[in-house]
Amino acid sequence: MAVNKTDPRVIKTRNSLRKALVYLMRREKIEDISVQKITETASITRGTFYLHYKDKHDFIKSAIKEILDDFFDEVMVDSRDLSLSTERTVQVFSVNKAFRYIENNADVFDVLLNSEKTDFFYEQMYDRLANCLTDYYETVSDSQKQSSVPLQLQVSFIDSAFLGLVRHWLMDGMIYTAHYMTQSVEKMFNQFNSANVAIAGFFVGGKDSALEDV
Repeated sequence: MAVNKTDPRVIKTRNSLRKALVYLMRREKIEDISVQKITETASITRGTFYLHYKDKHDFIKSAIKEILDDFFDEVMVDSRDLSLSTERTVQVFSVNKAFRYIENNADVFDVLLNSEKTDFFYEQMYDRLANCLTDYYETVSDSQKQSSVPLQLQVSFIDSAFLGLVRHWLMDGMIYTAHYMTQSVEKMFNQFNSANVAIAGFFVGGKDSALEDV
């Protein structure tokens, strides 16, 4: 009988395999990590592995997507305080939720963002964030008003700045708390907002009661 993808056994198996992958990636190059090493580290049989994935590359691709999906599901929140029609909401990025999530999963994000062997993860995270920023801009911007800075440059600047900050926060051993990082980023983005950078409002701090209870 086929097992539904939401079955707790499936979730447990995939979580175990993802943890095994991150553990091995901290110690070895991707090309040196075999299915056998992954399954042995996860204490799962090869037969179980192949019930879920075609091969190692399919597994890595799926694992990275799941990590990113989980992250963005957690940090993207509906805004209810912008001047939009009552029938529309806009998705914004909770900096507070992001830093807390990364702090709680520091072993995963440190390996995936700070290893020279995992640039593909940074690129995919960058692209996901860029797409969210672009969607936000297209929802809230005035189509009749020409921005003084091209959208592509705004996205590249803010996307790179935020992910670069996260990388160094992890690399430095998270000497600042997630709460302190949220406050600091909020102050910096407030400066961007005052300079009329169109997409700076996409990032919201931890004390925005219109979005979340902290």
